[in-house]
Amino acid sequence: MIRILKIKPVQEFKNFKSSRVVTRTKSIIDAEIVDLKERITFYSTYKEQPVDASSDSGIVLQADEYAIAIASEVGLIESRSSGGVAEPNLIDEGRFLVTDKRGVFIGNNETREFVWSKLVSHQAEPLASAMVLYLSLSNRQKVSGIGMDAKSIKDVQQRIEFAVAVGLEREAQFLDKLKTQIAALEVEKTTAPD
Repeated sequence: MIRILKIKPVQEFKNFKSSRVVTRTKSIIDAEIVDLKERITFYSTYKEQPVDASSDSGIVLQADEYAIAIASEVGLIESRSSGGVAEPNLIDEGRFLVTDKRGVFIGNNETREFVWSKLVSHQAEPLASAMVLYLSLSNRQKVSGIGMDAKSIKDVQQRIEFAVAVGLEREAQFLDKLKTQIAALEVEKTTAPD
């Protein structure tokens, strides 16, 4: 049996697609504001926050180093050239620790350190159903990345941005940026539907 499917014209698809856009309500905006306020509280007190980075987990913090996040169930990704095309390859699986000085991937076979003072850029890119946060360092020719689920990557990326801001002594500017985002959301909330 052959099934024939009628394909909608492009214009109809566009109308269908745009009708599925989620309307930003006051409650959605309020949730974003609460999240940003919690982040500001955490970032303002990160030195007092408990983060399980004990030595038995393979992570040893320096005396003046503070943990900001630990991401579990992540992968170490490297781009390898195959026929002139760079393709991402999973090197190892493990955890990724974000501190105010560095990021450390601890896997079953590999440990990789990303010192924030040598960070040139960071960029998130999709990979299958997940995301990869590529970290380019000035002291490495190869770009490595940390693969994780799409939901976690935004949080880890923001915590890396905060860690870099701490290293560059720009903590206050980072927190001001979050406060500006809250102010913009408060304005947006005034015109949002209930």
